[in-house]
Amino acid sequence: MLPDASSELEKLKEIYETYQQMFQHSVTGVVITDKDGRITEVNPAFKEQTGLSASDVVGRRHRDLIIEEIIDQTAELQVFKEGNPITQLTKLYNGKEVLVTAIPIKNKQGQIIKVVSQMLDVTVLNQLKHEIFQLEQEHEEITQQLEELKSNKNAIHSIVAYDMKMKKVIDRALRVAQHDSTVILYGESGVGKEVVVKLIHENSNRSSQPLIKVNCGAIPNDLLESELFGYEPGAFTGASPKGKVGLFEQAAKGTILLDEIGEIPLHLQVKLLRVLQEFEITRVGGTKPIKIDTRVIAATNQNLEDLIKKGGFRKDLYYRLNIIPIHIPPLRERPNDIVPLTYHFIHNIRQKYGVNKIFSKEVLDSFQRYHWPGNVRELQNIVERLCIMIEKPIITAEDIRNELFIQQHNEKTQTEPQRESDNIITEPNNLKSLKEQMEHYEKQLIDRALKNYPSIRAAAKALDVDASTLSRKVQKYSNF
Repeated sequence: MLPDASSELEKLKEIYETYQQMFQHSVTGVVITDKDGRITEVNPAFKEQTGLSASDVVGRRHRDLIIEEIIDQTAELQVFKEGNPITQLTKLYNGKEVLVTAIPIKNKQGQIIKVVSQMLDVTVLNQLKHEIFQLEQEHEEITQQLEELKSNKNAIHSIVAYDMKMKKVIDRALRVAQHDSTVILYGESGVGKEVVVKLIHENSNRSSQPLIKVNCGAIPNDLLESELFGYEPGAFTGASPKGKVGLFEQAAKGTILLDEIGEIPLHLQVKLLRVLQEFEITRVGGTKPIKIDTRVIAATNQNLEDLIKKGGFRKDLYYRLNIIPIHIPPLRERPNDIVPLTYHFIHNIRQKYGVNKIFSKEVLDSFQRYHWPGNVRELQNIVERLCIMIEKPIITAEDIRNELFIQQHNEKTQTEPQRESDNIITEPNNLKSLKEQMEHYEKQLIDRALKNYPSIRAAAKALDVDASTLSRKVQKYSNF
């Protein structure tokens, strides 16, 4: 008999230990109430979800908590009245709301001896619902504004520009559009120089004629002259027997954009200067000048004055091109354009691919903090990538971390200085206390482990913590 009793005792101990493990490490708050309506035990998750410690409630009756306005109602008392499981919403003294499911535990005679309650904090869910509603409203408003801008025939509305710096660029471009003065656009790669060129052309008296775009850096030097000015029949080996009309002639009565003008070799700069001075070109292999009526707009991401000092650009050509300079600021210097441009690209993607996504406020805030070395083009590419690759309807900061982590990691070098603005997702600006900073760091470690390991159990093993502990922390940081 003794061995059997000992075995039964061990089984009971094992059951009790299992129960304690489940109770202590449950990610939901658990409350145990005795038959008199007095709270006898709460687990650690209870404090995380309610803000109430064990000392605040253990040994006290639910009725007293209502009287003291710690809670507004209790599912447990309802269970004692009806004898059945009850689920109801309870509001706490601190404004939080928890969804409580109370289950009666009965003896063989059907009497309630305990009530076990589980709770879920729905405050965050309500906040998320509210944030989603606000994002949808904002998304709808900006989309509507973009539609109105597109349908507006006023040229100043044809470019997404909310920042004052970009508005000044548009104003300058529109003022010069009605005149045939040579214009040169300065700006980093990807800032939108071609968009401004199109604006000038479409609002000029040449708008019904061609706009020819030439990337001078993309055409080999030995072919650039024949591409720009054309050639006569049999001008060189391999030339067409019919000859070829050059791009300047193709742009007759219209506009030609010479992009990356700083890449034109010196021997061609002399001929380009003649075009700007005499308004005529000579085809390769030809002797007869051909008059042209073409407006010239140049663009560059280089400092031409520095090129002149190095002997790479002619000073006389520089002065001939630099009649009306327009400097387009990089995206990082016009932060008020970032969110409208993001919505503009989301709208275009929805029309092109039928994909409708919303970016969370945290994502939009992180976009505004980012340095954007690739400017508008980089923003457009990232928005398209996120909209296509992420399946969720609402894109969060966590989604961006997961999608862009490998790219950012590969692009960084050990010798490259790292700035906060170099990362799309940066450290929160409002971290103050040591506790907040430690929690933020802990969340980053957990996120990385979950990304690199196939399960919570594997990630917990790598972090050297219990799987239940990691599960609780995952829930804790899910809305951090």
